[in-house]
Amino acid sequence: MLKNASKLAGLLLLLILSFIYTDSVFDSAKKNDPVMKDIISYKNEHDVLGVEPVIQDDEIIIGYSGLVVDEDESYKKMKEEDKFDKDKIVFKESLPKKTISKTYDYYIKQGNPSKKEVAIIFKISSSNKVDDLLKLVAKSNVTINFFIDGAWLEKNVETAFSIVDLYGELYNLGYDGKYQKNMISATNNLIESITLKDSSFCLNESKDDEQKKLCKDKKMHSIMPTINNPSISELKKGLIKGAIIVYDLRDFNLDTFSMVIKSITSKGYKIMGLSSIISENL
Repeated sequence: MLKNASKLAGLLLLLILSFIYTDSVFDSAKKNDPVMKDIISYKNEHDVLGVEPVIQDDEIIIGYSGLVVDEDESYKKMKEEDKFDKDKIVFKESLPKKTISKTYDYYIKQGNPSKKEVAIIFKISSSNKVDDLLKLVAKSNVTINFFIDGAWLEKNVETAFSIVDLYGELYNLGYDGKYQKNMISATNNLIESITLKDSSFCLNESKDDEQKKLCKDKKMHSIMPTINNPSISELKKGLIKGAIIVYDLRDFNLDTFSMVIKSITSKGYKIMGLSSIISENL
C-alpha cells in the first residue's frame, strides 16, 4: 500500500514538473518570437504609466491610471497571421499602486488632476430654493452634485427623481449635517433606489475623523471641499483641475448661479459629477 502511494506521489511530482518545464519552454519561445519582440518594443515606446496620488497626512489628491500594452492579448491576436500589426495592439488600464478603489482612509480634497473638470456641490437640507435651483440647472446643461439631508429626502422623493432626470448626482448628507451609524445605510438605500448607483461619497467639511470612519465602514469616500462657499472672485482665483466647490443652498444667492457657471466654463473647465472627477480613469 505504502509502495503504491509512493509511486503515485512520484508520478504526480513528475507530471507537475513536466507542466512547469513545458510552460517555461513555451514562455521562453514566446519571448524570443519576433512578433512578441515587436510587441514589447511597441510597448516600451507607447506605454502611458499611471500617476500616483499626492498624499499629505490625512488628505489626498487622487492619482490617475495609465494605459499600457497587454502583451499576451496582443500576441494572441497577431499570432494567427504570425506578423506584427499595430492595429491589433490591445491596451489595458494600469491603476496607481495607491488606488482609491482600495482605501477610504483619506479626505479627498481634489479630484483627478489630469482632467480640466470641476465639481459643484449643493447641500440640500430644506425645500427652500430647491425648485428654483432645479429650473436654473435645467437651463445650464451641466451636472450638479446634490448632497441631501436624509429627513428632507424622505419627504421629497419625487423631487429627488427630478434631480436625477436633470442628470444631477445624489449623495448622502446625513441628518443635520451628521452621519449616524444606524441611519447611513437607510439613506444610502433610498438614494440608490432612485439613482440605481452606489452612494459612494460622504461630505466632511470639518475633517471629523469619527464621521470619516463611519463612511469608511460603508465603503464611502470622504470629500473635503477644495473651495467652500466662494464668492465669484474667490471662485475665479481658486479654480484648478479637479476642484470640488461646495455651496450651502440656504446661503446661496440664486441670482449668481449663471455667473458661477460662466466663471468656470469661460476658463475652459467642464462642470461634471463627482463620479467623473473622483475617478482615476484618464
